[in-house]
Amino acid sequence: MSLPWSPSPRPGGADIFDGPASQADLLAEAYDLEHDQVTEDLLFYRELTRRVRGAVLDLGCGSGRLFRTYLDGGASRVVGVDGSPAMLRRAQARLAADPILGAAAADGRLELVEDDVRTVRRKDRFALIVAAGVVPHLDGPEEGLSLIGRMARLLSPTGMAVLDDLGPAGLPSADMPLAVDWHGESAGREFVRRSELVRREAPEGLRINFSTILDLTQTDGTKVRLPASYRLWYPSPAVLSGLVEAAGLVVAAVYGSHDLDPLDDGSGRAIVLARRSRSRPARGLVRTKGDRV
Repeated sequence: MSLPWSPSPRPGGADIFDGPASQADLLAEAYDLEHDQVTEDLLFYRELTRRVRGAVLDLGCGSGRLFRTYLDGGASRVVGVDGSPAMLRRAQARLAADPILGAAAADGRLELVEDDVRTVRRKDRFALIVAAGVVPHLDGPEEGLSLIGRMARLLSPTGMAVLDDLGPAGLPSADMPLAVDWHGESAGREFVRRSELVRREAPEGLRINFSTILDLTQTDGTKVRLPASYRLWYPSPAVLSGLVEAAGLVVAAVYGSHDLDPLDDGSGRAIVLARRSRSRPARGLVRTKGDRV
């Protein structure tokens, strides 16, 4: 079982990054320490960007883990939107540390925007819009429809929207008591996280109350404890498909992994590709069972 612990902030509401800036920055640092190790989706997003050809909008971009992947795939522009100043500070640091990202930002081809992903307004349109790990941090179908509706408005006529979240095999089958579930080290400091969760099945999907305690040991031996709690919502496939259609899009493909495996009860991911009803999918995007990107 693998659950996100420090999400892209819940739009328009309290989240794990609320509170003093120093605390939010520590949580954002720990988030990057864990999630920068994720690489299994990079080929998927690089090839998707290459095939749709155009500008990319990353909703809930966090610190920009996927920015370099989009540019490597030939994105003409990349716009990252997130509601957390702490995560965007991490993204700015990533741009400063990477010459390719820094050059793209200097040329106006990479932009960071602090905004609510449900209501962000843009005059431009995008060939690819990605919401990876965003839907679970919404408060249910109404907010889900707001997000997907916003994606539909910002999508180019032949563009592709991606909703990428945990699949059935990644979700908890029972409540989890408080226990250590992650630890890491950075610059001589140690991070230890304890988590607990309570799950509830609902008509619109799985509801989870998630709590964490992050303990940080500084290089001088002093300790900082950062508790947090938030709610997660994982819609059923039927509910999510209904929201896509209600937003004016159609489901182009559904996958259970970034290798394009079919979605089933053993899938670790639930990936939905959606497009406008009258547009054609980019060449090579929608594969048959057994194909790979």
